[in-house]
Amino acid sequence: MEEVVSRCPDLFIEAGLHFVRRQIVLNGRRPDILFHDVLNRHLLVELQRGRLDEEHLQRHVFYFYDYRAKYPDTHPRLMFLANRVIPQHKEFLDYHGYEYKEIPEREFSRRMADCTNASVDTEVEIRESPGVLPLSYQELLYAVEIQPMTMCYKMLLLLEMIDLADPNGRVSLDAIAIKFKNFFRARLADGKAEENPNRFHRGLLGDRSLEKWKTVIREQPVTHLGSKFIVDEVEYLRWAPDIWTQWNSDLKRELREAAMRRLIAYFQKYVPGGF
Repeated sequence: MEEVVSRCPDLFIEAGLHFVRRQIVLNGRRPDILFHDVLNRHLLVELQRGRLDEEHLQRHVFYFYDYRAKYPDTHPRLMFLANRVIPQHKEFLDYHGYEYKEIPEREFSRRMADCTNASVDTEVEIRESPGVLPLSYQELLYAVEIQPMTMCYKMLLLLEMIDLADPNGRVSLDAIAIKFKNFFRARLADGKAEENPNRFHRGLLGDRSLEKWKTVIREQPVTHLGSKFIVDEVEYLRWAPDIWTQWNSDLKRELREAAMRRLIAYFQKYVPGGF
């Protein structure tokens, strides 16, 4: 698969791709194939014969986190190419803006036959490079990305915890409730729907009292995120010790970016007016 996709990317992926001779290993991981596209972005491609599985998915997403952090100017793209991709993985990839190509075995064989006369130098020079993000960061970012979202509360809570945490990793529940109330009031003021209209009538969230918000926040996003993320101290919320002991500007930046991407994608998909 690597040989023919490297040789004929126009048949399997898209036109205008240039195979990159040198591949970079980060933390012992590398993409199956690395291309430059027509906009000079780096395209990281992971191939799997048969069905794309969770191990390949997670491994390549972890590589992408590290690659993007280490080489931000490359504007990397992430793509999976497999014979079969199950609906849950398609939904995950679509939601996060990762790309995939599903080419069944028979169709892949047909394209492979069309590729036989093409030639390309696929010699790969491997260059080991230390990673940027510790594995624990990557696991945490992945845990954010795989959170199910029927409302925006979890990502909104993570963002406020990131922005408001004191030197001990704590934020008062009052402060969080005010932020939630103001967030939805601001959306109404801008003429946007507060939330998914299939779940909430217009004006409901912005009109909630602070006491109601405090109850909702503790019962819903705090409970659903669980102790991996948030410790409930009744009047205060605190980052879980495993997160706070690693806290620094890099983790804060990456975690905020992951939560914001999820929040924006949710509103763009489910809420009139988008984010």
